[in-house]
Amino acid sequence: MELVIIRPNIEHHMLGIIMGQGGDNLGNTLWGQTELSCYDDSMHGIWGMSYKYHERAIVFNEKNLIRLWDVAYDGYCGGKDATAVNWEDPDDVDKFRQATNDISQNYRAQSMMVLAFHHDTASADYNNFKRNWPSPIVFHDDYDYNQAPNRQKHYGNFTLTADPSNIHVTNVQDMRVFNNPLYQAYSHYYHHMPHFSNLHKIRKPAGTAAVENETFCDALAFQGTMKTFQGGHEVEHIQGSGHHGPDWVGVASVRSGKGYKIASQPGLQRLV
Repeated sequence: MELVIIRPNIEHHMLGIIMGQGGDNLGNTLWGQTELSCYDDSMHGIWGMSYKYHERAIVFNEKNLIRLWDVAYDGYCGGKDATAVNWEDPDDVDKFRQATNDISQNYRAQSMMVLAFHHDTASADYNNFKRNWPSPIVFHDDYDYNQAPNRQKHYGNFTLTADPSNIHVTNVQDMRVFNNPLYQAYSHYYHHMPHFSNLHKIRKPAGTAAVENETFCDALAFQGTMKTFQGGHEVEHIQGSGHHGPDWVGVASVRSGKGYKIASQPGLQRLV
């Protein structure tokens, strides 16, 4: 039995920076009409004054202004807990779909898709088993092994764009892992998933998404930290290769700028 766990909706806030050249080469602060009024309340023995003005800083030379989006990470806001989709519950699946398709709000639904595949080691198809998958992988693939001609390897016309502007198309054959006979059960999961490929195709650059308050969507999944145990002992440890790198206890404070980055994962040692 092989279990594949995918977190398709990890969301986090990002910070941006606006840099500009000082002085008149960039723009000016314009002042408009001002108003000064005084009042006196002889009955209560008080008096006062109010001053109103209108001003606006306007950039006249856009060439001397730089806007940098998604510069720093500012905390998770969804898709990072330990809840999983119950594929046998239609209401649970529907909640997962609706929350995924709503890119205008922070994600508030199940965080993990758990896919189970039973492999027959005596079958000839088991020769196609790959212990180490590529990173990233396409986790929403329109491949259907049962409809492939002559039950052979079939790629179809599935492609993904490499950039958020949807200009450069990438051949993703090497990143497709569910298109061999070992994963025939994948089609059952695929028909219950939200259409991540469409969300991937309509994604927008960081600046446009920030202005329109939309979430960036991606149909690719990077390998996370994985440990392999045999007989109760750890035999292999692969650190994650996602957008933040490896995870360990205390790394969240480092990403928030509140800690000290060390070269490797800290270990417990006893000083004598």
